[in-house]
Amino acid sequence: MKILMISAALMAAASTAFAQTEPLLETVASAEVIENRFPGIYTVSIEMDHSLADYPALMNALRVSELDRMAAFAALALEDHRSLTEDAPDWSWNAYFSNTGISVTFANAEIVSLNRSTSYYTGGAHPNQSLDPVVTRADRLAPVGLEDLLEDTARDSPGLTALFYAVYRELMAMKRVRLGADFDETMERETWLAPLAAELGAFPGFTLIPNASGDTAGGLMFHFEPYAAGSYAEGVYNVPVPLSVFEEYLAEEWADVFEGASPHDVLTQAGDALEPVIPASGE
Repeated sequence: MKILMISAALMAAASTAFAQTEPLLETVASAEVIENRFPGIYTVSIEMDHSLADYPALMNALRVSELDRMAAFAALALEDHRSLTEDAPDWSWNAYFSNTGISVTFANAEIVSLNRSTSYYTGGAHPNQSLDPVVTRADRLAPVGLEDLLEDTARDSPGLTALFYAVYRELMAMKRVRLGADFDETMERETWLAPLAAELGAFPGFTLIPNASGDTAGGLMFHFEPYAAGSYAEGVYNVPVPLSVFEEYLAEEWADVFEGASPHDVLTQAGDALEPVIPASGE
């Protein structure tokens, strides 16, 4: 494992400087971890899946993007520390941190699916977690979304409606298991699950789930970060949707990427009582 340490002074520079530092990218092409520390003020680390080395153009593009994020986080920490030191010198400083992991969930010659998760602290009562999954072309960083995967993504289109119902009932079932005696279906419908709808902006980021053989994708995994579908204490919800739900709605150019069944079991099926209750038009 090669670990790259970046100086605090360099990290405090503008993020554009990282994009221009070509020798840096060349020296860390096989690195697994990039780290930067300013003792007592912040630490930042990025761990990238070793298998990304099979996609060098994508890996280097990811590095540029991650170094920009790293620079922005370092600049935030330094500025907040300066501000606290000057404006509230009697307050103690709790060091900021950001730890990012990028793992490959599915890959073939054309498509790579990445699960990107960050645990970070920038003050407050507890750390937070952000999820930024990416499905991209294998030869470059070119993220795709549901609007690329499905033939029709107009609001309430058949494809988005099928995904909406599947995600809604599965998320509700997962919450019922996780919350146990504290699960309140009515409250969940009226609060956390209320924003879900058959429209692009209502879905969180997703990754591809490989089928049992791993040769093709067998479903989608939607990633809800804390506060997106529940309280912080509930944590992350990773909601699987099998290919059978949306296969007939796939765009032609994505049909060959998917085949077979996902190995992830789902808790619900179409028609279960946990499906969303949609008011009739005009109600």
